[in-house]
Amino acid sequence: MSLITRLINRPDVKRLLRFWFCLVMAFFFTLQPAATPAADTSQAILQDTLTALWTGRDVGDQALKAMLNSGAVSGPELASMIETAMPSILDSQQTSRYILKTLPDRVDTLFAPHLGWQDFRKILWRTLTAPADRNNPLLLRVGTLAPPGTPWLSVPENIIFPEINKLSDGKVLFKIYGGGVMGEDTDVLEKMKAAELESCGCTALGVLEASPEAAILMLPFLFNNYEEIDFVCDKFRKRLDEGFEKNGYIMVALIDTGFFYLFSRNKIAGLDDIRKQNVITWFGLVETTLYQELGISPTPVAVPDTVSALSTGLADINAAPAAWMLGMQAFQYSNFYFKPPLVYSPAAVLISAGTIKKLQQQFGVSATFAKNIQEMMVVEFNTYEPEWKRQVRIYEEKSLKAFETKCGMKPLPFPPEDLKTMEKAAEAVQQKLAGKLFPKDFLNDVQKALKEYRATH
Repeated sequence: MSLITRLINRPDVKRLLRFWFCLVMAFFFTLQPAATPAADTSQAILQDTLTALWTGRDVGDQALKAMLNSGAVSGPELASMIETAMPSILDSQQTSRYILKTLPDRVDTLFAPHLGWQDFRKILWRTLTAPADRNNPLLLRVGTLAPPGTPWLSVPENIIFPEINKLSDGKVLFKIYGGGVMGEDTDVLEKMKAAELESCGCTALGVLEASPEAAILMLPFLFNNYEEIDFVCDKFRKRLDEGFEKNGYIMVALIDTGFFYLFSRNKIAGLDDIRKQNVITWFGLVETTLYQELGISPTPVAVPDTVSALSTGLADINAAPAAWMLGMQAFQYSNFYFKPPLVYSPAAVLISAGTIKKLQQQFGVSATFAKNIQEMMVVEFNTYEPEWKRQVRIYEEKSLKAFETKCGMKPLPFPPEDLKTMEKAAEAVQQKLAGKLFPKDFLNDVQKALKEYRATH
């Protein structure tokens, strides 16, 4: 046996070696982050919470609150942990716009005072667009009939698009082709199918083409005011969304084209005189069915040709929103307009369901991840709907006032007997289109909801 072996085997040397071994190991472990097990637990708690939030499930927040209240995690640390957790969630868990709309209040409640919704929103956008290349941004091309200088274009151009550009760090951009340069709505929808455009800012014409069920919003004399319209659109939003989606479109915004008034070159006393005038139509099946019930024989024209028809005398009467008449300068060919308006007309911003593939390819992400990006964009548009509608409605009101005070246009009332005739015609239109454009039960549900609303307002 060697000298070293005999030395190591001595009891006093063994005790000394064990002492130094324990001392070294104790020093080593003091260098390790003592909070690692706790950090792992905190990340797991947060992961479960975020997954529940993203999928709309109830959150058991006791563990999260205990973690936050203990002071174990600071605000910046929480933000960093969320940013670490979200990519895997976005890649594997599908959310929806309806879930996302609940997140601001839920996030503020769960993470206060460490982190609020606006901070969370920025983290979401950073994570959603992280795979994209800023030098090769996603460009979404929008075709619309909306005239430049009107709120239909100014709100997205000045508010919504810059905000999404900022949130996405320039990785998601929009380009608008306004004023009908891409054709009327039906042309734009065809270009979307051919992947030449990704989006349409639709008037009633495009709305009817993309989702005939939405015709229920355009039924004559259905609504008395904008408050009723907002109530019905909010209550039946998911059903309206589904009508577009089954035809391959995602509705990212639902606003107004406005109330349609009858504008006339000539002073006329009522329906009998209207029947003798040259009337044009572009609105679609709802308008033509109403005219048919009223004994009016209109000439169909494409929307971009409306102003030409009025200016050349081909048309004496047309139905249109006041804001559109101002934006297209068509008001100068009319000297009178009739009250009350005939119908309400929505406007909608649609994107092609096929845009998901473009997102996948350009961002290099899964279908689930791309769908989550899409739903986040939908919610951003939804957020600005109230302001968008407010500006369109102010523009409509100002347009009518300007027609009267600056252009000398005179409002004309329908005679009482004509109003009764029109109300009967409106009922006939509802019955003719129910079961054809929209299910009868949908009409029944809307009428019932309106009746209940009116009873309390």
